[in-house]
Amino acid sequence: MLPVDERTYQGLRSPTSIAAWLAATETVLATSAGETHRRRISMSRKTFLKAIRAEAQFANRHTGRGVATSHETLARALGMSVSTARRARDLMIALDCAVRVVTGRYLTVQERLQATAHHGGVQLRAASVRALTIPKNMAEVTNEHLTTASRFNPAAHQLKNSPRRGKPHSEAASRPQPQRKRAKFEAEPIQPRPLPLQKLAAALVYEIPWLPRDLSVLRVQRIIYRSGFDAERFRYADLLTVWERLDSELHQTPKNAGDVKDPEAYLASRMKLAAVYARYFQFIPGHETARAAQDAAAARTAQQAAARAADRLLRAENAPQPTSTGL
Repeated sequence: MLPVDERTYQGLRSPTSIAAWLAATETVLATSAGETHRRRISMSRKTFLKAIRAEAQFANRHTGRGVATSHETLARALGMSVSTARRARDLMIALDCAVRVVTGRYLTVQERLQATAHHGGVQLRAASVRALTIPKNMAEVTNEHLTTASRFNPAAHQLKNSPRRGKPHSEAASRPQPQRKRAKFEAEPIQPRPLPLQKLAAALVYEIPWLPRDLSVLRVQRIIYRSGFDAERFRYADLLTVWERLDSELHQTPKNAGDVKDPEAYLASRMKLAAVYARYFQFIPGHETARAAQDAAAARTAQQAAARAADRLLRAENAPQPTSTGL
């Protein structure tokens, strides 16, 4: 690996763990800005998620630094082409999830000799050194919108309408086929959301200070549903706990009521983060923890009762039997 000056790492937002980096990268990819970068680089979501998991294996699991593998090595780990590996790393940099701290180059004669002494092979080049980073502000990235496509200008695409005169003995033109009437569009009936989802949405509207009180609970339900957060398993208190742990992992401070410009977009970003965190870190909700503690206490009580019963039975068997005297 090429030498890296430790001062180069100053100012980088290093992840606290590989799981935190994977969660942050997947969350940024799901934003509108992330989808724009992904389509620009022409890479599927499934391929990129596979690439970041492979890239994370080459990094230091505590700091995310020291990724010094070539595109060929990453391509072999993915089972894909070198071009795909290169584009995956370009997308990581575009999403602010990775940074190149040292650019790859040809080795000097002395460095080639050292490399041969180290691994016994001939090495002419060294790959770039990269570091995994946490995006600067995922909330701001979420609020970005897709670039507006250029409008279609009919005047620039007008066709010349100059039919030629037909020949005297040409065949008659075929009659146009009758067009079928389009079926009338009927909107699908709105399916009722599960009761736990409704309760969570109502709690968010009435308890979160940066959400307006006149915000429709149905809109909040839709945001929760699209985020993938398991509202049937996790409750409002569990969501707050997940957000607190996320802010600590990502070294960020939650916004106050006056700092949130787009409450719905900010809520969507927070819900996506919570969904990814709960999935990657296997977060256990509070009521399941309490139930497990109750079950463990009941099991201990039953075990102690069984031990006491066995002890009484053993004492009864070992007690001396009274001798009967004949008349």
